[in-house]
Amino acid sequence: MSTAFNLSVCPHDTAKHAAEWFQFNAYLQQRLGCSVHFKPQDDFFIERQNVLGGGFHIVYANPLSAWTFRRELGFIPVAKAAGLYDEVVLVARAGGGIPDRRPLRVATAADEYLIHILGLALLERLRIPREACEFLRHDSWMKTVHALIRGEADLGFLFNDAWRALADSSRSQLEAVAQSSERTAFHCFCIAPECASRKPEIQRILTGMGADPKGRAILSALQFEAIEAIEENALDALQPLLAHAHHAA
Repeated sequence: MSTAFNLSVCPHDTAKHAAEWFQFNAYLQQRLGCSVHFKPQDDFFIERQNVLGGGFHIVYANPLSAWTFRRELGFIPVAKAAGLYDEVVLVARAGGGIPDRRPLRVATAADEYLIHILGLALLERLRIPREACEFLRHDSWMKTVHALIRGEADLGFLFNDAWRALADSSRSQLEAVAQSSERTAFHCFCIAPECASRKPEIQRILTGMGADPKGRAILSALQFEAIEAIEENALDALQPLLAHAHHAA
């Protein structure tokens, strides 16, 4: 196995904390005692295809990418940020709630994104059939927000952290009408199968960051309370949700 590792991080996270992930990379490199190369990428699909193309050893991936890397390449989940889960918030214009009109115009990311899958499950729990919806595809959550504010959409799917990060000026024009509580989807650290022999070491480094002053400072900058170990089958809980969404599509 190469003594130089390549690290990939979900573009959603590097967009918010690029400098902090470079600090994380330097910390990991020091603790592993080998070179770790990290280059931020700003596109979900390109990042996913690059990892699937081979050559990456450690990834911090969104749930759908992590599941794909495990299925296609045998990547091994090792750890996640404690208490952080990917949930979807159903958002409407302030005071509007869920309109009676049909079809409902729902602003969403492309079908490949987990947000759309979680959003469909949330609509189902609200007894809103997808046949009663017209889905307006957008390639960013900010475009979803703008569609809602401009009145081009009745409802929109936003990840919970995107909803929390909204500027007051935007949030004041919107309201959350429902939120998922699956607690099955999360970003996680995974390692390539050729790194399996170093799994205990990598897992120990990640979960021990909170007990080390330098590591704790990096976690705080990334807005992680702590990193906790997960089992290799931790992503299996996503399978029913993904299968159901694709079956009903």
